[in-house]
Amino acid sequence: MQITLDFLQIFDLMSFTTASILGSLFLFKTPKTNIYLGIFLLCLALEVFHVFCTSVSINNTFSIEFLSIISLPSLVFLLFYVQKNILGYIPKKAWLLLLLGIVLSFLIPSIIYDSNILYLRIIDYIFNLSIIIYLFRILHKHQKNVLNYYSEIELKTLSWIKTILYIFVTFYFFWIAEDIVSLFNQELPEVFAKTSTVATCVLIYWIGYKGMTQPEIFNHTLFKEKIAPEPILSIEKSTISNENDLATFNAIKKQIIKEKSYINPNLNLRSLAIDLGIKEKELSKIINTQTNFYQLINSLRVDEFKILIQSPKANQLSLLGLANEAGFSSKSTFYSAFKRLEGMTPKQYENKINILNTSKLDIN
Repeated sequence: MQITLDFLQIFDLMSFTTASILGSLFLFKTPKTNIYLGIFLLCLALEVFHVFCTSVSINNTFSIEFLSIISLPSLVFLLFYVQKNILGYIPKKAWLLLLLGIVLSFLIPSIIYDSNILYLRIIDYIFNLSIIIYLFRILHKHQKNVLNYYSEIELKTLSWIKTILYIFVTFYFFWIAEDIVSLFNQELPEVFAKTSTVATCVLIYWIGYKGMTQPEIFNHTLFKEKIAPEPILSIEKSTISNENDLATFNAIKKQIIKEKSYINPNLNLRSLAIDLGIKEKELSKIINTQTNFYQLINSLRVDEFKILIQSPKANQLSLLGLANEAGFSSKSTFYSAFKRLEGMTPKQYENKINILNTSKLDIN
């Protein structure tokens, strides 16, 4: 028996094979949250295989029967992955979404034979777009929390998940447009199908790459401290409860500068709260009256770098070495924070300082 495959079917076969292999690998890859990413990829693999079987049956004299019943709940496993990373657990309402998706997946195929398949697609669109919106809300809130908690946010924002969601939203717009166009023209939808097939293959490789390079995001939940910090801060309690937000913030900032807490590259809100003897939520509230934790600490690190670049250490260390001395552990964080505050790159600032120093020597 000879099977004829066209260009798009080869792409579908590549997507199915790759998603199956990556999904299986993620099931056993640490951290444990990757198990949900693995299941999500396996669901994608089955969906792609369903499309592959349908197209092969059309182009050949035989048919391959394969009914995909996991289309609806597949995005729920991506939700599980995000929630497990951020919260450390999966809420009950997320499990209810999975149950709803499974129930709909079993019920809908049993009734579409007597109804228009368009009904199935409408339910699919509503269900999955609702999950995507829910995921966007979770990620938006998470990114705000990260800025309020960490001085180094690289690999902690889960921004690559947003990229996946944007791609899925694009898919759904394509599919909706394809359904509408197909009511009037049977040839034009082929363009949408080809684009969707190639994009799916790219998406699977993208998820595989990002998933493999993504470390464990958090070892604990944000803003939950079981042990109260010891009161070792010299700031008086009356100052902390002062109605003047700016004065309270400046008192905290002064203490951070005095202790040079910001040069700790692993500094976060919890460790700073322990150092200052302030409750974690109280410290966050004080800082957020003027800025956020991420911007505060990195602005102090930029100030420290500006001091170091005019010190004898500048002759011994590179710009990145000076940045490390100032508390930066990431080159990207250093460059973005410096450019945001100074309006120029660290190299441009160094050149400016050298020109000024040369001018002073010439005057003298």
